[in-house]
Amino acid sequence: MILSLVGLVVQAITYEALSDGMMKDIDHNMKASMQAAFSNDYSKCVIAGPANPLASTPRAAPTAEQVQTFSNLAKQRYGELRDISVISLVSDGGLWNVTITAAITVRLSKRETTGSAMFQLIPQTNEWIPATRLLELTVDDPILGDLILSPTPLPTPTNPPSP
Repeated sequence: MILSLVGLVVQAITYEALSDGMMKDIDHNMKASMQAAFSNDYSKCVIAGPANPLASTPRAAPTAEQVQTFSNLAKQRYGELRDISVISLVSDGGLWNVTITAAITVRLSKRETTGSAMFQLIPQTNEWIPATRLLELTVDDPILGDLILSPTPLPTPTNPPSP
């Protein structure tokens, strides 16, 4: 009985330590992805979905041209990126199709503001920490209008005319 209780406590502590470590790594990956969007580094911003049987179909993500436009506009409006902080996270989706929406604070050379970002977690075959695929990034701006990086909407399928 005591051995079972000790085992349960050890398992709980181990689980807590692993989940804290995993969340720190995911947080680090999200920040790196957002920083890449501000510096126009598409390959680090929007990772490709790997050929992994556990991975869900990658959701639509911004194109390289959209990342470049976002980066240029951000520099024109606000200057260079200094820091990004994640304030809070909300996850959605099932076990194999997880998205995370984050409230963020963005510190730039000309301004500090808030915003939001959405990521898709992509399981990796060579690591046990999922990669973060940036789907959307918004910098709140009540004066000039929000600066938004998001994928181009896919065209709506049309039904062929029936004979």
